Amino acid sequence: MAGLQLVTPATSPMGPFFGLPWQQEAIHDNIYTPRKYQVELLEAALERNTIVCLNTDSGKTFIAVLLTKELSHQIRGSYQEKAKRTVFLVNSVSSVIQQAAAVRTHSDLQVGEYSDWKVASAWSDQRWSQEISTNQVLVMTCHIFLHVLRSQILPLTKINLVVFDDCHLAITEHPYCDIMKLFGECARGPRILGLTASILNGKCDPSELEQKIQNLERILRSNAETATDLVVLDRYTSQPREVVLDCGPYVDRSGLSSRLQAELDEALLFLNDCNIPVSREDRDPTFISKQILSDCRAVLLVLGPWCADKAAGIMVRELQKYIKHEQEELNRKFLLFTDTILRKVHALCEEHFSPASLDLKFVTPKVLRLLEILHEYKPLERQQFESVEWYNNRNQDNYVSWSDSEDEDEDEEVEAKERPEANFPSPFTNILCGIIFVERRYTAVVLNRLIKEAGKQDPELAYISSNFITGHSIGKNQPRNKQMEVEFRKQEEVLRKFRAHETNLLIATSIVEEGVDIPKCNLVVRFDLPAEYRSYVQSKGRARAPVSNYIMLADSERTRSFEEDLTTYKAIEKILRNKCSKSLEAGEFEADQSLDDDNLLPPYVLRSEDGGPRVTINTAIGHINRYCARLPSDPFTHLAPKCKTVETGDGRFQSTLFLPINSPLRVPVKGPVMNCARLAEKAVALLCCEKLHKIGELDDHLMPVGKETVKYEEELDLHDEEETNVPGRPGSTKRRQCYPKAIPECLQDSYALPEQTYFLYVIGMVLTTPLPDELNFRRRKLYPPEDTTRCFGILTAKPIPRIPHFPVYTRSGEVTISIELQKSGFALSSAQLDLITRMHQYIFSHILRLEKPALEFKPTLADSAYCVLPLNVVGDSDTLDMDFMFMEDIEKSEARTGIPTTKYTKQNPFIFKLEDYQDAVIIPRYRNFDQPHRFYVADVYTDLTPLSKFPSPEYETFAEYYKTKYNLDLSNLNQPLLDVDHTSSR
Repeated sequence: MAGLQLVTPATSPMGPFFGLPWQQEAIHDNIYTPRKYQVELLEAALERNTIVCLNTDSGKTFIAVLLTKELSHQIRGSYQEKAKRTVFLVNSVSSVIQQAAAVRTHSDLQVGEYSDWKVASAWSDQRWSQEISTNQVLVMTCHIFLHVLRSQILPLTKINLVVFDDCHLAITEHPYCDIMKLFGECARGPRILGLTASILNGKCDPSELEQKIQNLERILRSNAETATDLVVLDRYTSQPREVVLDCGPYVDRSGLSSRLQAELDEALLFLNDCNIPVSREDRDPTFISKQILSDCRAVLLVLGPWCADKAAGIMVRELQKYIKHEQEELNRKFLLFTDTILRKVHALCEEHFSPASLDLKFVTPKVLRLLEILHEYKPLERQQFESVEWYNNRNQDNYVSWSDSEDEDEDEEVEAKERPEANFPSPFTNILCGIIFVERRYTAVVLNRLIKEAGKQDPELAYISSNFITGHSIGKNQPRNKQMEVEFRKQEEVLRKFRAHETNLLIATSIVEEGVDIPKCNLVVRFDLPAEYRSYVQSKGRARAPVSNYIMLADSERTRSFEEDLTTYKAIEKILRNKCSKSLEAGEFEADQSLDDDNLLPPYVLRSEDGGPRVTINTAIGHINRYCARLPSDPFTHLAPKCKTVETGDGRFQSTLFLPINSPLRVPVKGPVMNCARLAEKAVALLCCEKLHKIGELDDHLMPVGKETVKYEEELDLHDEEETNVPGRPGSTKRRQCYPKAIPECLQDSYALPEQTYFLYVIGMVLTTPLPDELNFRRRKLYPPEDTTRCFGILTAKPIPRIPHFPVYTRSGEVTISIELQKSGFALSSAQLDLITRMHQYIFSHILRLEKPALEFKPTLADSAYCVLPLNVVGDSDTLDMDFMFMEDIEKSEARTGIPTTKYTKQNPFIFKLEDYQDAVIIPRYRNFDQPHRFYVADVYTDLTPLSKFPSPEYETFAEYYKTKYNLDLSNLNQPLLDVDHTSSR
């Protein structure tokens, strides 16, 4: 391929199998698995004053809240005694509300907000001391804090942590500078956490950047930490090979491209000339039309006429939905105008090429270069592999399923089915795992279609199984509707297939640049050049496979200016890598690999014969990482071991290893003292392997007994269920593990005894997301719990700390639960306490049926005992209180005294009263005598009787069904029928 020498896995000097996608969840052998950068930042902030450089507001606040919670033991308790206070400083009034809300949401701490300087500076010392006593976290503007410090209202010695939001302002003339000067006068000042996002915004000069960081560190007496998304995250892997490709200009021989561009420009000009006064931009009747036509124009310029034709087709289909639902006449006219322009684009294209097949004369040089790059990744033929044994003996748990991707559009699904079996990517030959970054959603959709079309026409591209993801419709503050949920689920499925290597090429907008967990890719192509350092490093960070290429496609006029930008980006990256707390270069590890460390500590050997399973000091870390990777976890959890190394007094080193929380080996493992830190880390891993094997977490081949092992044995049916002592799959009922059970202190000895004072809490319930109609199959009425004054409460003798709101999922939808203190310090008579206790027992024993034969109701002896009881608005007041009348009614009710045994006959027939059955719970007394089922009456069908036709052909009528099945003679054949729902104990 002219002018481009790519190193693909096939041409790598390491051999064709080095760094293939199915080996990509590579387990590090010589360093512990790197942990998420947020965890690294938090640990740095716990040890020393730290400046955190993070790009998102949410990311910064997240670290600040985590640190506040980690240090919260210092601010709990009485301020007059030992407790200190945490201060969160912000620059603007609006940020005060935002940051205070974040701390409240993610912690149970009391938060005070101070944003009005005039009001706060007029407060008396007494008012301030009241505020400081009540609130543990004080969120305030920097001006107010400066006033507080200068007036000596809050001494620095009583502050445990100060968070500086937007701390880069400290370099300028700003109150932050004055605050830091006051810190200089205090010997034992608080811990400092600086948060900044703008240190890297836009283009910045590398030399200025270094100076900026140094000044910030000096002023805030902190270390700047960039163990973040800003440095290519996996700092221990090789860097990708970077190529900037000059693609040259598009030569429009047919004149079609310029004709289409003129049509679209003219239409956009017309829309821009329509001056219609509107309150908001998105209410403008031309808003959708402008968006669609400018997207179509962008596709034309970036990909060429063939793709613009395809985009116009998709847009016409989408426009139909808008036109169908549009009520406003003027808006409809603009949508129809746009529809006409798009159809004209399609008609002009049809004059030059057949839309059915791909014509490469009508695509841009960028697209042609992309197809050339994808040619380079063409899989090798099977006979070219010498190492067939390797494939046949591959480790079962490295194998993943490979199949073709599902397409988004209906018409494409047909095409996918026609593709012959032979073209499915197989683990044997498939060596591509790539991402193409594009700017716009439509570019991604259409480029995906073009690649599929190219695969049909060119056998050498048939190996590609592509898909696209665009982040479309998932706005941060938009309410979720059905359309978005469907879109979101589609995208999750696309990502799942890419992670499983069922698709080998993903076309994405910048959504995948950051935050989305995807495999290490061996090809990343930027279809348009990165405009700033962040964009450059985020996309480059996706090319993390051992042999990978990062290719940026450029137009001729941009190439030279971009090369200057690229030099700047590389310089910035170098500065940030040097600032990174863990920026140990891979080379440092390689050097000591060659030393024969095995003689220092004997290996852990299971069987003494040659080739028996063994762990040496050099392989132990790999075993530990492999074990942690196999622990059960969800897709959002990153399980990694944590190793802390300290220097002992004599200049030697000792490491302590902490395994993830869900490993049965919960105690930290202390290793032997070694001559250097590196050996101490290896030695503790060796000791840990021995311990894991002894408790059965590593099998007799010293491999982890994890989900894959058990699944593999299940597939091969290697063992009989009864005989085996292999634990079940994690998360299944066969897997039984013992966990230490702990009762919170606030619930111990909290049972309400006579002659005490009590606390009453309300269990608040609000239906926040009603069940959507499409899931409410039987069209049941939804019951928002907040519509009734009656609710449940908790009676306890001890206060319960504040608990964040949490959701539960009921038949009506998602209900948000809150626990709020209603009243405290009141007394109850022993008769009232007895009634409450009987009610509590009735709820759990009879209604929920949780009392099993081995359980006894002994609240005074239980480890944790509190009463659940009904509350209601009492009397004329609006305040909730204990509903003793309701409890007494329950005591006397039929449900409590037992099921009535009235016998009905023709002479004494049953009489149906509608009011008895509305909103009622019924029990069929003719079946399940030991534990009768309860049903809730959802509806009364007055138009049906026992003589109505039965829904299945086995019985003629309902009366016949009851006679045949239960031998029941119905005394009243005119009564209506009930539509009921089963009530579960949930």
